[in-house]
This record gives sequence, C-alpha cells and structure tokens, in this order.
Amino acid sequence: MSGSSRYDRERPPLNADVAAEARAYSIIAELLVDYRDEVIGDREVAMNLSNLLHNAAIELNNGRAIPPGIRRAVRGLANALRESLDPNTRSS
Repeated sequence: MSGSSRYDRERPPLNADVAAEARAYSIIAELLVDYRDEVIGDREVAMNLSNLLHNAAIELNNGRAIPPGIRRAVRGLANALRESLDPNTRSS
C-alpha cells in the first residue's frame, strides 16, 4: 500500500556531490557537539548550530532542495566550523 506522505514516496537517486555535502554537514555537526566549548563556548548556541547542520544533511539526503540563499549560509557556516575544528589550525 502506497502512502501519500512525502516520506513514503520513492526518492530520486542522490547526486554524489550532494551526498558528500550532506555527510560533511553531519560530521561537522557531530564534531561541534564534542568540541562545543572550545569552538563556540555557549552550549545552547553550539547545539542549535549542530541541529541546523544535521537537519540540512537530512533534507539533502532525502532529495529535498534547500533554498539557494539558505544553502549558501549553511555551507559557509559548515566551512567556518570545519576550519575551527581542524586540529591543524586549532591552537593547543
């Protein structure tokens, strides 16, 4: 029996670049949880940023488009956090 929910519908194949972007968002979100005090300092802000990245990854993995301006902002946030979380650029 086929449902009418958007979650029941068959998804189109995921583009490899989009899948990689979604994986990167998930990884950065998980790292942010682990290093929130070092990178953000405020637990609630860090957790909300992590949730934003996780939800963007979920949307991309499910083949749903994120509006271009929001996607650019999420990508910029992820890049800035990735640089902050990179052990090669963090101060000891």
